[in-house]
Amino acid sequence: MLLPGLSNNSQRVIQIPRPSGEPLTLTLQPLSLGFHRRLRSRGILPPQAPRKIARDSAGKPLRDELGLAVMTTDDRHPDYLNELDLYHQRVAVLAIVESLQADPQVTFDTSVPTSSDTIAWTQYADAIFDEMEAAGLTAGDLAHLSNWTCRLSNLIEGDLQRATANFSSVPPAAPT
Repeated sequence: MLLPGLSNNSQRVIQIPRPSGEPLTLTLQPLSLGFHRRLRSRGILPPQAPRKIARDSAGKPLRDELGLAVMTTDDRHPDYLNELDLYHQRVAVLAIVESLQADPQVTFDTSVPTSSDTIAWTQYADAIFDEMEAAGLTAGDLAHLSNWTCRLSNLIEGDLQRATANFSSVPPAAPT
């Protein structure tokens, strides 16, 4: 399919400021159209919030018209919040890895899984995160890379904020 004005060469060279003053220069590409579908097929899914019994102000369980306890989601449960942070981290790392495929100078020691096994893919994402950390990347660097990956991929602002949620409590500034 050929679309007017659409180029296959959407790579972008970016510079990430470093404390030493010498910026880190990387080449990024947009995420492919099937990126999110591939994540789901590999079992990279957001966690489900646990359920709890809804209670009134006196602490008594609320009941429906059949007398059954009303259930609600517990989206503030610490275990759920930790799982959600880890999910966002994995999505952001896997997006950055795909985006960095445009840069021949960037390599990772961790091998890409050859199956769609969920455990293999979560371990892969976690190992890549550890490699990034060992290489000296900071939370701000990952937020910056996520920001550029989202911009190149034409993801909307809400997608950008979710992708970088694990790295910074402040939405990233627009790149210059």
